[in-house]
Amino acid sequence: MSEALARELKRSFSGEVLTAADDGYDQARTIWNAMVDRRPAIIARCASTDDVVASVNLARRHDLQVSVRCGGHGVTGKALVDGGLTIDLTRMRGVDVDATKGVAKVQGGCLLGDVDAATAQHRSIVPAGIVSETGVGGLALGGGIGWFSRKHALTCDNFVSLELVTASGEVVRASEKEHPDLFWALHGGGGNFGAVTEFEMQTHPFGPEMRIGVALHQPEAAVEALAEYAQIYPELPDHVGWHVALKQSMPGLPFVPEPLRGKRLLLMIVMYLDDARSDDGVRLVERLIGVGKPAAKAMTVMPFGGRVQKLLDPEFPNGNRYYTKEAHINELPEKSLQILVSRWLDMRMSGEIEIIGLGGAMARVPDGATAFANRQNNWWLNFALHWDHAEDDKANLAQIRDAHDALKPWLSRGIYANMLNFDEQDRLIDAYGGQDRYDRLARVKAEYDPDNFFRSNTAAIAPAFERNRVTT
Repeated sequence: MSEALARELKRSFSGEVLTAADDGYDQARTIWNAMVDRRPAIIARCASTDDVVASVNLARRHDLQVSVRCGGHGVTGKALVDGGLTIDLTRMRGVDVDATKGVAKVQGGCLLGDVDAATAQHRSIVPAGIVSETGVGGLALGGGIGWFSRKHALTCDNFVSLELVTASGEVVRASEKEHPDLFWALHGGGGNFGAVTEFEMQTHPFGPEMRIGVALHQPEAAVEALAEYAQIYPELPDHVGWHVALKQSMPGLPFVPEPLRGKRLLLMIVMYLDDARSDDGVRLVERLIGVGKPAAKAMTVMPFGGRVQKLLDPEFPNGNRYYTKEAHINELPEKSLQILVSRWLDMRMSGEIEIIGLGGAMARVPDGATAFANRQNNWWLNFALHWDHAEDDKANLAQIRDAHDALKPWLSRGIYANMLNFDEQDRLIDAYGGQDRYDRLARVKAEYDPDNFFRSNTAAIAPAFERNRVTT
């Protein structure tokens, strides 16, 4: 059956069509999280928008469930669909930067690193993410929180227009003037409305170098440093980011002294989002890395796309067993920090607990202006942990959940839709900011995908007329 469907698709397809009998199939179905092991009947590795159209049409003719793959970094593994058709965009990785207009056209299969490499040549950036191997599509359609969010808001806030293939196989372009309801929904509504084949996004002048400062703290000094961080952070200007990682094992990064490598440490990193050579930047970064009693600190200037954006890549490669647990938080009182640090010290997994600083420009976008919700938070708290062996799954999942739940008195109700895990569908309405916003998204879904064709999403939205009112 799969082979017959593959032959049919190949008649109108310029890319590569794979089934389980083909060389390269297992590699093509390998994604970031090794806890996911799905076997699509067909993997359609598209080379063009026409290939995406052909894939959608084939799936409709034969009633195949579809998924869309870009970077494959979604923790739930919804980039793949068992027994169905995976529309694989990973061959569509072109980036065209128009420096005069200040825009970049980004194909739907691009990784963040592809965009960074292209924009750096024009001394500019598109604000996006924290790991260069993340796919642009999944990140941006769910919002796109990253290192530049304080200064330039979310990735989706920088959309100019998007080309996508709808469930009917039609190619449409959404913008403020064309399909404005769809354009609104694509600002945080995820992959529920079609397969995006091109993003046109605003670029911003930058660098290409960034001034960063790092401070490393021993576990016994972590609560003191974090308490001072929590007091200072909300008053910082938009042009500085300041983030925290409670590292299980400090990697051998260039600014880490040899005796501290491999140790459990608190890392605090300052990113100056303005002129890297600014004297004001030097003074501000120096002040912030001096908070608490650091065991080591350093300040340097390095290329953003070529180095800073890739700092986390080696720590989160494909093939580990990943589980993440995310929450938004507005306060970090000392009691909460004591609990956080205590839970961190009990863990024996790899990875880190992240505190990503938010606020700034992303918080000033009016509520309701986009589908993305939950902007009014100071921090994004994320348990980003992994291990190697399936027999450790049950105990590790329980430990992460317990750590998250211990912090509930200080957590906001919202959650980042991109980070919803397989066991968190009860938080779907919270991810979209409440029932009213979800209902608006569901009405857009009914207009562009009334049969719920694109339903393999981390934060799936059902068409309005297909469901009862969802309650939390």
